[in-house]
Amino acid sequence: MKRNRDTNTKMNILREVQLMNRLSHPNILKFIGVCVHEGKLHALTEYINGGDLDQLVTKKNVVIPWKQRMELSKDIASGMSYLHSVGIFHRDLTAKNCLVRSSTHKSGTAKMTAVVADLGLAEKIPTTPEEERKLSIVGTPYIIAPESLHGKPYNETACDMFSYGIVTCQLIALISCDPEELPRSRDFGLARDLFLKLVSASLPPPKDYLQLAFDCCLMDPKSRPPFKEILVRLENMLQAYRKRAEPKRSS
Repeated sequence: MKRNRDTNTKMNILREVQLMNRLSHPNILKFIGVCVHEGKLHALTEYINGGDLDQLVTKKNVVIPWKQRMELSKDIASGMSYLHSVGIFHRDLTAKNCLVRSSTHKSGTAKMTAVVADLGLAEKIPTTPEEERKLSIVGTPYIIAPESLHGKPYNETACDMFSYGIVTCQLIALISCDPEELPRSRDFGLARDLFLKLVSASLPPPKDYLQLAFDCCLMDPKSRPPFKEILVRLENMLQAYRKRAEPKRSS
């Protein structure tokens, strides 16, 4: 249950409920219904048993294989691609707003799946200049796209892609989005050289995976890849990874 602790957010809860009720995707948190408790409206959603992604990546001594990290990135991209396809952009995509479902394969191996949640700030993607002017700057400060923080006109879907890039950087380095840990530039972008130095100090990430994160964090919004392209790139990475992991057959 998503608790509504603020009596002034009733309209926000109603908006989120109406939005979630229209959505259906395995990587978007499933809406079940609403309830009233102590005079306040609360949204009922499916239960996700593994906490959120921020808790996972900042857990001390956590070990996550590269294949699993890329799969989690793909899960998030899949959910976001669906949102954009139905004309919605998230506006607050963070590791804390990505939940982790833990399950076990028949083989006994553990599996984690990412689910995009918290659509309280989500909006319809503007289709007219008038709608664009009504949009305010919202979201988590460390995740917001640089063009938004600079007060420049911004491409709504590209802002989600920048946030996704930061979340992917967190998965790569297993750190929080706090600039004290994840290096940022003075213009609110990603400090690529410092980040590369950070991740190269331990187990270097797959080059294609690192490049994807960098591309999503580009300062030029028009240069960031759309989620459909991100999905294709991640699937290609995973296929290549599986081929390398397959035992070679003797002739």
